[in-house]
Amino acid sequence: MFRKLINLFFGLLILAGASLFAKTLVDSREPLQAKPRSSEPPLVQVHRLEQSGADITLQTHGTVQSKTALQLTSDVAGRVLWVNPELVVGVILEAGTAIARVDKTQYKLALAQAKLALRDAELSLADAHTRFKTRNPRHPQIRRAEAQVATAEAQIKKAETDLARTEITLPAKALVASKQVALGQYVAPGSVLANLQTVDAVEIALPISPAELELLQSASEVEVELVSVNNDKLLWSAQLSRVNQQLDRNTRVAYAVAAVQEPYTLTPPLRIGQFVKAEISGIRLNDAFRVPTSALFENRFVYRVLDDSTLQRVTVELVRQDARSVIVRGQLGAGDRLVLSRLDIMTDGMQVTVGDTP
Repeated sequence: MFRKLINLFFGLLILAGASLFAKTLVDSREPLQAKPRSSEPPLVQVHRLEQSGADITLQTHGTVQSKTALQLTSDVAGRVLWVNPELVVGVILEAGTAIARVDKTQYKLALAQAKLALRDAELSLADAHTRFKTRNPRHPQIRRAEAQVATAEAQIKKAETDLARTEITLPAKALVASKQVALGQYVAPGSVLANLQTVDAVEIALPISPAELELLQSASEVEVELVSVNNDKLLWSAQLSRVNQQLDRNTRVAYAVAAVQEPYTLTPPLRIGQFVKAEISGIRLNDAFRVPTSALFENRFVYRVLDDSTLQRVTVELVRQDARSVIVRGQLGAGDRLVLSRLDIMTDGMQVTVGDTP
């Protein structure tokens, strides 16, 4: 019993000493200094605007078409006695090439009859002069005979024209699109012999949106470059011929029409029916800026960093957008710093730290 009391006493003594030692350590520690909490402005990357003005290139596509389509018809009636063997679909024929010949027998006969009628009329006129000219130079018989001569001369001209038209020739250099005439076929005036497309010039109708139409009309000097869809190395220069003001009823797009002169003399030739891409350049907006896409927020405003490193929100008009940049109009100026970074909270007057300007 006595031993237990002694062990308890020494245990309490050790605990008291340990507590006293711990209190001494705590009391001897230097007091902690309270420091105010600091908040650094968020870091943002900016884009500095250069001089105003933005160049725009419209990208579109279209199919090469002949500027003029010809429907070759017969002006006379008769049986076709000869057809040019070169009249084949897809072949280009020179102007003046004979296409077909119609039987001219009846037209030779008509010419001979017209010449005979002229001789009879001239004899009648001579007889009228002999009988009536001394009494009345404008006697009705003389005037009637003169009219008969004029009619006969007109009939001769018509007969000669009809005879010449029995050989049907091509009025312009053209590509044969279709052929309807055949050897031995009987044709009447107005019968279609072939459909052709002239190759002196071609046009390419290029679809553009109504917004692009407005941009195009504001440009003064426009250049059009055509590129082959199958080979980007095949290029052709074209001229903007006109801009159609009517929108397509089905697609609601407008068409800018590009023209190329003598397309088959180019190297390589630009062929009718070829599908090409087109780049329309030369459009410049002097009151707009091209900025990175990340500078535009909600497609309607940007944040500008002021000289005191605070933000200012500026409402802008989105004019055009591509993969890497946008063109905007608004109360902006050269030298402005636009925020590219995306922060959780961005408000007018917010303090920021500007990083290196790219």
